[in-house]
Amino acid sequence: MTDLKKSMGGIAGTFMALSAVLGSGMMILPGVSYHQLGKSAWIPWAIAAVSVIPLLSCYAWLGRRYPSASGIAYYAEVALGPAVGRTVGIIATIGLVAAVPATALTGGRYVAQFLGIGAAAQVFPIVVLAGGTIVAYLGANVSSKLQVALIIGLFALVTCIAVVALAVHGFAPPNLALPAHGDLGGVLTAVYVAFVGWETVAFTFEEHKRSDLIPRIFAASFAIVVVLYALLLLGLFATVDPADGRLDSAPLVLLAERALGSLARPVMLIVVIACITANVFAAALALSRLVFGLARSGYLPAKLSRVRERDRNPVAAVLVVGATLTLIATLGASGLFSFEVLFSVTGGLYFVLYGIGVAAFARLAKGIKARVITVVSAITVAAVTLIAGPSMWWSWAAFLVVLLGVVALGRRTSKTADAETIQFNVAALRAAEQETVQFNVAGLRTADRETLQFDVGWLRGADAPTLEFPTINLGPRPKKAREHATHP
Repeated sequence: MTDLKKSMGGIAGTFMALSAVLGSGMMILPGVSYHQLGKSAWIPWAIAAVSVIPLLSCYAWLGRRYPSASGIAYYAEVALGPAVGRTVGIIATIGLVAAVPATALTGGRYVAQFLGIGAAAQVFPIVVLAGGTIVAYLGANVSSKLQVALIIGLFALVTCIAVVALAVHGFAPPNLALPAHGDLGGVLTAVYVAFVGWETVAFTFEEHKRSDLIPRIFAASFAIVVVLYALLLLGLFATVDPADGRLDSAPLVLLAERALGSLARPVMLIVVIACITANVFAAALALSRLVFGLARSGYLPAKLSRVRERDRNPVAAVLVVGATLTLIATLGASGLFSFEVLFSVTGGLYFVLYGIGVAAFARLAKGIKARVITVVSAITVAAVTLIAGPSMWWSWAAFLVVLLGVVALGRRTSKTADAETIQFNVAALRAAEQETVQFNVAGLRTADRETLQFDVGWLRGADAPTLEFPTINLGPRPKKAREHATHP
């Protein structure tokens, strides 16, 4: 059996989502936006928070009905076909493989700065990624419990810093004046990075005990994230001059110094370690589940879909993912390439995944409410893409290039197929709502009937990523039907 064990409850799922969302963006973006827009900086944050709601609604709906380790890749496969699903899986894998080491390297720089030890910049990323691999190897249940502890500590410390700052320095009202369009657009695009992560946590949904709690998990984690960001902004408004150049590099340090004085440095060191560790651990676990899901669907080597019998943990995928991420972080820490390159790869790709999620939702969800959510989400995706400029356009271009490559490879494979069996993708079959699935055999053989029926209940219990059916009893194969003999 290759399904993952359902061991994660609603509380653990909520904290896992918070771990995936709260990363290095929390430590930088409030200061950057305040430095550029002054006390009008709340406006792009408010726009981003409101506009991301319909996008999260799409993901919550999909996650509840199609909980899978492949996450958005599975949603795309069910809604838009195997080629799009495989493309999304490739894009998501590339994005996470680049983002997780980049986050670890960012943490290393902070730790080195706080400790005054340059070697910490090289050691911390390796240690935190090795730790993430060990925790993922122990299982999602262990990882989720650790996420709860880390996020509770992180939230308590950051909230304490912001509240003390407001109590000491007083409340400074935000500026209601709308910034210039060019300034607002640039900051808004950057701020959206602080609202990515929910598409990553979707890769853990197969391990949730109750998929009906997924919308609540999204709602609760979103509310907590918004409150935390609001406290940070209000704290900065009250304590720091917007002209201070350090806002672009260490805004939370400035806030902590104003609130805690001499205690600021050790407290911020704990905050940085907790934030980066939680984010890396959650993302590494999610990536291992994505790799497992893609292998189970036949898109990666089958060995990566093996699970440990006692807890059905995909340990092969965990170890390969951990080794890959640690290697990339080691190369980045050695100065072989700039870790900013990794961030530049991931930013746009994450938003592309949101766009694909909207397309999958539009195809699968029915009703007036679904149509309204689809329209609002589509407008959001289009607007952000236009405002973001070339960096976002290149991300969509990369998606199209990969998609064309996947389609071309699929056609080449199908034209050379001459097998005695027909393969059907189990992932799509498991999503079927009806009791039987019909396959058109007109292009396969000159069968007496036009369709074949297979019992879905039996298919859902299949262990293999694909099922094979003998074709010898379907009659002679027409010459023109050869290219249809194998179905992905």
